[in-house]
Amino acid sequence: MKRAPLIIYGSFIALLQAGPVAAHCFEYAPKVVTVSGTLVRETLPGRPNYEGVASGDAPETIWVLKLKAPVCVLAKNEIDVSENGETEIQLVLDQEQYNKYRSLPGQSVAITGKLFHGHTGHHHKRLLLTTIEIKKNA
Repeated sequence: MKRAPLIIYGSFIALLQAGPVAAHCFEYAPKVVTVSGTLVRETLPGRPNYEGVASGDAPETIWVLKLKAPVCVLAKNEIDVSENGETEIQLVLDQEQYNKYRSLPGQSVAITGKLFHGHTGHHHKRLLLTTIEIKKNA
């Protein structure tokens, strides 16, 4: 009986040391999700080395959703692995979507799409979202 308080105390300390926990866990595609935050543009290094524009890599401009609150994503397979505490998602859009939503960077938005995990040099964030729709928040 005397061990129970010690176990509870130890569990509490372990939780404190684990750091912040994401408030909501999502699933990868084919599940459709909606996430909210601020839409921003970022220019990052691309080919050939993905290390630095100043050192000769081509600039790649991406759209990123800076989330209102950290999220987690449940593992699906060896590529779409679990993530916790993520605060940014890189968007995947086609040219028509870039044209349609070009006035939205810098604004608060809700984005609907399908998540997948980054796995190439062009994937600058751990999480990516194949974008279905973007709505400006009121």
